[in-house]
Formats: sequence, structure tokens, C-alpha cells
Amino acid sequence: MNQEPSMGYSPASLTPVRPVVFAASKDSAWLSRVGQAANAEGYRFQTSPSITSLVNQAATTEEIACIFLDYDPRMQQWSSIEQLLFEKNVAAPVVLVLDETSGMSASEAVARIAHVVAFNSMETHEIVDSVRDAVALSNLVTHQFDVLRCHRLYQTLPERQRKIVDFVVEGAPNKQIATKLKVSVKTIERERQKAYRHLNVRSTAEMTRVVILGGLHDVIFPVARSRNSLVDRRIDQRSLEPTKSSNLSPTTSMMPSMNPSSVPTNTYGSI
Repeated sequence: MNQEPSMGYSPASLTPVRPVVFAASKDSAWLSRVGQAANAEGYRFQTSPSITSLVNQAATTEEIACIFLDYDPRMQQWSSIEQLLFEKNVAAPVVLVLDETSGMSASEAVARIAHVVAFNSMETHEIVDSVRDAVALSNLVTHQFDVLRCHRLYQTLPERQRKIVDFVVEGAPNKQIATKLKVSVKTIERERQKAYRHLNVRSTAEMTRVVILGGLHDVIFPVARSRNSLVDRRIDQRSLEPTKSSNLSPTTSMMPSMNPSSVPTNTYGSI
């Protein structure tokens, strides 16, 4: 049975807005099959030959079902695509499309951006399964982006503001914080307001949420490791055993590692 796509509503007309399946590929036959799969699930379909332009389109789209991106062996830094998705606030499941010869060369791309792996030899009904697998991960992908956003905001706080925020989250009043840091209460109030603005929050409860999610970063995000297979993952290396995968099925679901310290900031060209 087909899943009913979640519908947003246009403020002007209150009519349902169908989510969009995006696909970046230069293979017209593949795009045709993806389009058929999207239509079969009740989604709109948009394409682009360039990953960069497609991400820019997705950034202005209210409802995204998922994004199909072709694996390109000429692309050396998939971290730049990971960074672009984050900077454009495109929190959508990514289906990375491989061909049968990609093999281990695609491991970095899979680790960086793939939530679901598919193959360009798949038929339309198999692509429908990929769409469903990706959409099923939407809430988790949104949560991961939220965790990463909070982590980066928290880590970029000035040292004194971070100390104040930590004390506030622990429940310490301004007077007690001022005593511990040997500054005036006025200074604590001023720095606390600066921290609120930096974290884009309006209350202590919202600030606490940012700090807690920011601190969960290393637990939430998986770590990609190469062994004798394309992907080998563990969600929390402190408590879970690694999951081995000797072969990728036509549709393989996975969550990518998004490590803020390893993502460079650079200029993106069309791919």
C-alpha cells in the first residue's frame, strides 16, 4: 500500500502543497524512471544536471520528499556537498545513486551524504522503494540537522558566554554565576543576552535544548569506517556493536556521518 505523502498548505490558497522529489543527473532515462516513481507516490518532480543548482532549488522549496544525487567519481571532496546542504538548510533525505562499478571508490560519498543508496540500473518499482525508504527517514534527518546546528552554535560561543550558559543550564541564578566568575551581575546579564542572540533563542528552556542537543552530537551521528565492504557503521561507538555489510542491496538505508570539524568551508562550483 502506498504511503500518503504529508502535505503542507499554501498560506494564500490553503491548498495542499505536494512534496518534491529532486534528482540531479545527466542520464535522461534514469530521470524518467525517477519521475515515474515520484508521480506514483504522489510527489512532484524537479530535475537539474548540476548538484549545486539542485541544492539551491531545494533550499527554496517548502516541502521536500527526498533528493536523488548521482555519484560522480570525478568529485574529490564530497564534504563540500555535505557542507552545502547544511549551509542551505536542506534537511532532506539523500539517495545516492551508484552504478554497478562504483565499488569502494564511492565509500566517502556514501559516508558523507547518503541516507539511502540506490543503483542506476533499478527499475521504476525499485526506485519507488528507494523513495519510500528515504521518506521514512525524514524525521531522523531533520533531527540530525537540528543537532548539528545546535552543536555548531554552542561550539562557537565565546568562552565566557559558554561558561555562563553552562551555569544557567545547571540552574544557577545570575548572582551565583557572578560570584563564581568574579564579575558583576550586570555583566552576567549582558553576556547572557548576547548568548541568547548568538544561539537564536528567547528563553532559558530553548537555550537548554540547544546545549543538550549540541552535547549529543557525538552520540547521534554515526561514524563511517572502511573494512572489506562499502560501508561499515556503528551509531554510538561507546555502546553498540558495529554492523557489517558485505553487499549492498538495491536499496540500502544508512545515516551519514556529519562531523563539523572535518567539513571545510570553500567555494562551490557546478558539478
